[in-house]
Amino acid sequence: MRKIGWVSIMAASAALAACGTPVTEAPEQPPTEAPSSDPARTTDPAAPDEPVPTSRPTASEDGRPPLDNSAAQAEDGSCLAELGREKAEELSEQCYAMSPATRPPCNIQNSCERIREELERGCAFGDTSDNPGYCSEV
Repeated sequence: MRKIGWVSIMAASAALAACGTPVTEAPEQPPTEAPSSDPARTTDPAAPDEPVPTSRPTASEDGRPPLDNSAAQAEDGSCLAELGREKAEELSEQCYAMSPATRPPCNIQNSCERIREELERGCAFGDTSDNPGYCSEV
């Protein structure tokens, strides 16, 4: 009876060990470069493939949906009622571009004061050396 128990354990261990995939290392091969569609283009391995952005990301680049004020209606106390659509949308877009918030209060149905406060907060956030010119006017 002892032999059967020991044999059963060994058989189960062997079966479980066989379930794993063997670890094999691929032989080292030098990376191959994809053919370029531009024969005049030379590849500098030290240079980055993508240009380095010099400005803050746009709303779509940072994961937020684009700002849409198209359905906004002018209500008492709203920035839309205070400044008119064109100027209110300009202020709203500046606020949205600079705000670090996920859902910033930059909608033109908010008060202009609230939008300017968020714009000022966004302009003061992080590295301010590359801020747009309108930040100095806030």
